[in-house]
Amino acid sequence: MSISALAVVVALLIGLLKIAFIVMVVVLMVRALLHMNREPSLSVTRPVSSGNSSGGPSGGPLDGASGGPAEQAAIPDATAGDGPMPIVRRRMAFALLVGVAVLCAVLLIGSVVPRDMYRIASMSPGLAASAVMLVLALPFPDMSDRLGGGRVRTASLQSREPWTYARRYVLMQPMLAAGLLIIYLGFTTVTASPDDFGLMRSIQLVAPNGMWAHSSGPYPGSYYSIPLAVVTLVLVGLTCATLWRIAHVPSAPEARFAEADRLWRVLLTRFTVFLSVGAMLVYAAAVLLVAGAATVRVGTNNGAWSAAYADDVYPTLGNIQIIMGGVVAVLALIYLVMACSALVRLWTSPRRAR
Repeated sequence: MSISALAVVVALLIGLLKIAFIVMVVVLMVRALLHMNREPSLSVTRPVSSGNSSGGPSGGPLDGASGGPAEQAAIPDATAGDGPMPIVRRRMAFALLVGVAVLCAVLLIGSVVPRDMYRIASMSPGLAASAVMLVLALPFPDMSDRLGGGRVRTASLQSREPWTYARRYVLMQPMLAAGLLIIYLGFTTVTASPDDFGLMRSIQLVAPNGMWAHSSGPYPGSYYSIPLAVVTLVLVGLTCATLWRIAHVPSAPEARFAEADRLWRVLLTRFTVFLSVGAMLVYAAAVLLVAGAATVRVGTNNGAWSAAYADDVYPTLGNIQIIMGGVVAVLALIYLVMACSALVRLWTSPRRAR
């Protein structure tokens, strides 16, 4: 890269473009975080008996205040063995187990392959989250056979889609995060240079006369960015498949399970979105921090080059990336905490409602 006024302008424009992209995703995500808990409601309501509290004509078991069989059948017990919650919880537990196993396996493989350790480790959050999504996207057991097989069944004509259980701007966040991450990975790919092994994982500045160059790494060039982009696309695809599966799993056959059926779909939808975005933000933060540190180092030449360029522009761009990497890391932590919160509510909300 030759030192020239044009190069300085291009570097500044690219830096401003990166800042604009990051600020946009931060603003959109913060806006969603401020509003996503408003709809749909997660309150677990119990159907109120419409019977006369003074009793029916015969004063028999149909009395609304008697706690008879009719009233008990109208109150959903999501924690009972004949409710949908145990089925969903077993699937969720298995998905988490598979995700942890994949995470440990990837990290173990990275530890025994020192040369590719950092590249393999960088993919571990996305691969683990993809494993969880894959398990959740598989067909669920037939609830019609397990819940009230011989009883009177009810059917709803209401269309169920992913946006039935979460706002659209919440559902778009995985695709938004993935798109911005891939754009940034594209930038680091085209600005990378080969290292001593010929691998595109360093950034380099070349003197105007071409006599010498200063390079720094690791830098997320194609050696890192292409695998991360592939993992990101796989994760987004599996996230969409999981959201579709959650919305289209057949409902429990009895009306008394309607509230529990809606509840698990809302919570699992939120868990899916939050985990997917959180995983992508984890390695997006890592990419920003690594790229920023390498950019600072490559531009710091202790006055050997023009102070208006080598010792100012690149360190400034690098420090901006480091700061934004810290912001993205905080957002990643928030999303992962919210995913854990949705998971805890999946296990505890029905119990608190009883």
